Amino acid sequence: MVSQCANPACGASFLYFGEGQLITVRHHAHSATESTVEFFWLCGECATRMNLEVEPDGEMSLIPRPADATHACNLMKEVGYDVR
Repeated sequence: MVSQCANPACGASFLYFGEGQLITVRHHAHSATESTVEFFWLCGECATRMNLEVEPDGEMSLIPRPADATHACNLMKEVGYDVR
């Protein structure tokens, strides 16, 4: 369940998905019954300045968005990785 922006410095509350970027992260395990999905949300303001990335250890990290990024931030982004 998403309750607020994934940026710890931001206090925006998630009320509905009308702006920003919703990120789903699929944790693939050895069987389909063990796989899980986590959801993260960047509010509209944070999504214009930052991206969320999955680190090799499975942790999420905020990285600056390139200044010349022109794509819309109101899209759902899906990121997948395998649990070891």
